[in-house]
Amino acid sequence: SENRRESAERFLRSLIGPDGSLRAVLKPRRGQESVMVGMATSMAEARAMYDVIAGTAVSIDASEGGAGLGVVAQEYLRGDEWVVDTVSRGGQHKAVAVWRYSKGAANGAPFVNFYDELRAADGALERSLLEYAFAVLDALGWRWGPCHLEIKATPDGPRLVEVNAGRWNGIDFKLVADVALGYNAYDAAVSALLDTPGGDDDLFGAIPAAPAPLRCHARLVKLVSSVSGRLVMVDGLDQIEALESCVHHTLRDLEPGQHIPRTVDLGSSGGVVPLLPAP
Repeated sequence: SENRRESAERFLRSLIGPDGSLRAVLKPRRGQESVMVGMATSMAEARAMYDVIAGTAVSIDASEGGAGLGVVAQEYLRGDEWVVDTVSRGGQHKAVAVWRYSKGAANGAPFVNFYDELRAADGALERSLLEYAFAVLDALGWRWGPCHLEIKATPDGPRLVEVNAGRWNGIDFKLVADVALGYNAYDAAVSALLDTPGGDDDLFGAIPAAPAPLRCHARLVKLVSSVSGRLVMVDGLDQIEALESCVHHTLRDLEPGQHIPRTVDLGSSGGVVPLLPAP
C-alpha cells in the first residue's frame, strides 16, 4: 500500500549518511532461498527494488495475500553473518548448531552464499551470539520447536537479521551434524515435541544448551555458476568426488539442453557439497 511505501521511504532516508551515501537491504518479508534480496546504494535504487518486490508473489506465507505486500527494508549491517539453529521445549532453549556464513558479491548480486561453516561454541564471540539468540527467542515469546536465527556480528555486538521460526534453512545438514557434533537438530526437535522430559529416550534433555565440542570441521559448500546458458555436459564432477573430504553431493537436476542460470541466490545455486574430514 501507499502508506507502507511511504513508511519504508522515510526509514530509508534516515539511513542516508552525512556524505549522502546509502547502504540498505530490501527483501521479501517471508521469502526463501535469498530470492530478491538486494542492496540499494541510492534512493532511486531502493524505490525500484521496492516496487519489484512488492509486485512479485515470492512470499512462502499465504497470509501475505499475493503480490503487493511484504517488503522489508533494513539497515545494512557490517560484519560476518552467523546462524544459530535452536530447539525449544516449554521455553527452554538449546542451540543445536552454530554456523558462520561466507557470503559475497558474485555475478552482479550482493549476497551470494559460498559456504556454511559449522563452528564450535567455545569462544567469546560464539557465546555472545548464543546469549543474544536466546534473548531474541524470549522477546518473541517462542517456546516450542525449531528456529533459525540469522545474526550479524557487528563492531557494536550481535544484531538480528531475521528469525525463521518453526524451520531451518532448506539444506539438509543432518549428516554433517551427526558426524561433527554427535547429534542433529532434526532429532532434537522431534524429541522436544514428543519425548517425555527426563525419560530414557529424551534426546532433547540429554544434549547441552550450547553445541558440543566439534569432533571435526565441516562445511556445506554451495556451487556457484558464473555463466548461464543451455547445458551441454556436466564437467568436473569426478574432481569433486575425488576430494577425500567429499562425502556426497546434491546437484540441481541437470539434463542436456536444460537452461542453467548464473548463481545470484540459493535458488540458482548449482548444488551443495558437504565436506567432512576423511576417516
